[in-house]
Amino acid sequence: MHAQQLIKQNIKHVSPIYLLFGEEPYFIQKVKERIIESVKKNKDPEPDIQTYDMETVTVQEAIHDVETFPFFSEHKIVVVNRASFLTGQTKSDIEHDINALEEYISQPTDFSTFIIVAPYEKLDQRKKIVKTIKEHSELVDCSPPSVNDMQDMLKTMAKQHNLSLSNEVIELMTERIGDHLDALQKELIKLSLYFGEQEVTVHEAEQLISTYAETSSFSLIDALVQNQLGQALNILKELKKQNEEPIALLALVTSQVRLILQCKLLKKKGYQQQHMAKQIKAHPYAVKMASKRERFFSEDALKQIIIEGTNTDEKLKTGQMDKWLALEMYLKVISTQLNLSTTR
Repeated sequence: MHAQQLIKQNIKHVSPIYLLFGEEPYFIQKVKERIIESVKKNKDPEPDIQTYDMETVTVQEAIHDVETFPFFSEHKIVVVNRASFLTGQTKSDIEHDINALEEYISQPTDFSTFIIVAPYEKLDQRKKIVKTIKEHSELVDCSPPSVNDMQDMLKTMAKQHNLSLSNEVIELMTERIGDHLDALQKELIKLSLYFGEQEVTVHEAEQLISTYAETSSFSLIDALVQNQLGQALNILKELKKQNEEPIALLALVTSQVRLILQCKLLKKKGYQQQHMAKQIKAHPYAVKMASKRERFFSEDALKQIIIEGTNTDEKLKTGQMDKWLALEMYLKVISTQLNLSTTR
């Protein structure tokens, strides 16, 4: 079951064990809240809730807790976060007793709800513990929503704040924030406080909605595509005010340029966006954004921009030039290459 389905459900029967897997923190948090809410409604209005981080605490400590009868309540909720032992990642310094976990999974107590959180893209399906958990628990997929689901997802989130968003406002939010649901949630709270029950207008929303560094790299490129170097420099100034790190911003811009080049090359081979995302191993939303921009650049221009990005990176890291000035010069290089692309 995907998190979007569980969040909407009225959970009447609380499972003894839940496995939450996937990389979207918004879904993970909402699912945990939904499970806790259901426990309070169906089992105990004031359950004992304990949380353990598997990067610092052994799983056997959490198991000992989940098997111990609660003293001041009738039901207990034990959450274990960052269960990396379910993946193929390098073994940590913490020695987890997986046998103890397997034994509990096979025979859970009826006075506890055990929530295992694995905020990773994939689990190691070859491991016996993964197979055991999948067999005896409620699985909740907390992976990010697909590109096609983003608009509906945002509308659903907006309704929770009594907001009705036009397609123009939704497009504005996704352009500025991308697919980061936590960040979108914060912006919706801001819009709710400002507009109340009034209609959310695009003009006023433009003044309120923040631009996030990751999506700003696309905003910079968009401004340059539209031959608005001044607008691109203004975006750079805003990011400077937000105390963004120049080296990190350069890395974001060059990574977006690299993604645009990859999409351009794959498009020449006949790949569709969905297959591009799998081939590049990038989020479908990022591929969609890059695919919209590749037609403005020639292949040679993109390669030259990446080379110049490497040169700029060296200047930033060796102190050859003021970092922000070096970034401005790099934007001018992109603008020049765009102009060359259109005149060829």
